[in-house]
Amino acid sequence: MRTHFRSVGGSLLLLFGGTVAGCGGDGSAPPDGGTFAEVQATVAADCAACHGAASGRIFRTTMDSAQLVNSGFIDPSDPAQSLVLLKPTGATAHGGGTISAFTPGDQALLATWIALQPSRAAPVLTAVNIPAGSSAPMIDGFFDAAWSLAPSSNFLIGGGWADATSVRMTALHDATYLYLRVSWTDDQRSDRRQPWVKQANGTWLVLPAKSPVPTVGTSWTQYMGAGFEEEDRSRFNYEDKLAIMWNTYGPSTVAGFEAQGCAVTCHDPGAGNAPGTSYNYTDPQSAAKKYTNAPAEIADLWHWKMVRNNQHAKMDDQFVQYWVPGPTGSADGGRASDAGTPGYASNPATSGHPTYRGPTTATPPYYIFDGQKVALTDPELAALPVGAEIANMITSGPTLGRADIDAVGIYNTVTHTWVMEIRRRLVTGESTDVQFDDLTRTYSFGVAVFDNAQIEHSYMPTPARLVFQP
Repeated sequence: MRTHFRSVGGSLLLLFGGTVAGCGGDGSAPPDGGTFAEVQATVAADCAACHGAASGRIFRTTMDSAQLVNSGFIDPSDPAQSLVLLKPTGATAHGGGTISAFTPGDQALLATWIALQPSRAAPVLTAVNIPAGSSAPMIDGFFDAAWSLAPSSNFLIGGGWADATSVRMTALHDATYLYLRVSWTDDQRSDRRQPWVKQANGTWLVLPAKSPVPTVGTSWTQYMGAGFEEEDRSRFNYEDKLAIMWNTYGPSTVAGFEAQGCAVTCHDPGAGNAPGTSYNYTDPQSAAKKYTNAPAEIADLWHWKMVRNNQHAKMDDQFVQYWVPGPTGSADGGRASDAGTPGYASNPATSGHPTYRGPTTATPPYYIFDGQKVALTDPELAALPVGAEIANMITSGPTLGRADIDAVGIYNTVTHTWVMEIRRRLVTGESTDVQFDDLTRTYSFGVAVFDNAQIEHSYMPTPARLVFQP
């Protein structure tokens, strides 16, 4: 990648993509970085294809220096460990692979620039101990006085098609539970998850999650294209979701998670099993997957699904494990679930039409409580007009280990913001869960936002850190 810098509005604008003649690219010693007015050009010209201004990636070629410092991709206190150097050189996983044009001179020049940036510690989420006599927050999505006890931290996300470019988090704890409050922007609440729809000829079809289906090998960025609108009801029929992935510690620690976060579990066969976002609807084994890299490794995955979980005040407790590409688990890779039942299932077909309705045939909601489902009769089906919708999710709530996490999300139609409150026991004793059993330890995690998306999530580029206040 060839880079040059110029001053814009008092900050340094980092530009990639132009073929610029200049210093550093020929292996010569970098110029004195003390005065960047003298810096005319740097390293190579092929980052913009993946990291252009409209790419949706967390690190973009148009980032100014302040954004870049906040992104977590540079570390002024230790420039050599900056991901912006490690990724193109192949020293750590990079979806774009090794960039051969990124010469030692280019690396030295960029390292010089990084060292001159203001040092800024990566944002840390501090779980404040709820004082004796104070009430813990109710898990209902609404603000409680207890949240005022703790500072909030903001974490950048990108890479998918979410409206949000960051998530704001607050954390509390007591002797039994960890409490999290997470908020993010979203221009619309998405709950129309693949309903049954009556067709003009009287038949019924389940709407696809997305249409048209991406061609084999298409990446998320290619599929999005220009002018993408994730809330287009003619194309997308899914739900909003949130996921938090935690490293586990002890024998199940995921190697590399502390530096790379959840990206260390991301594998794309089309990218040599480096992180990537390829679809493949013909051969599931050829699509990007989540799995860890060694048999003992386990990442804990907290997965909230708005239509399937929210009415039960739960977040699905899952995990990511080691997986060898093959027929077993080919659809999900290494993604698996804790013991118990999911508490949701599709509304099955009977003679080509939905079998059940709720107390009425109206939608929303786009779920039916299992205890309230009613078999649809032929006269009811015949009486429904063309375009009528029937919910396609029957829910009862997860059980056993899958029900370990309490969570409720509330969407604010004025601020266009989701607010979610989460509670989980510090210690569950389950081998697939992170155990918050040492409150002096720092716990690494990553957050992903799914905006009306089945898999196309926006995520943290580097791991966030949770620490506990005694």
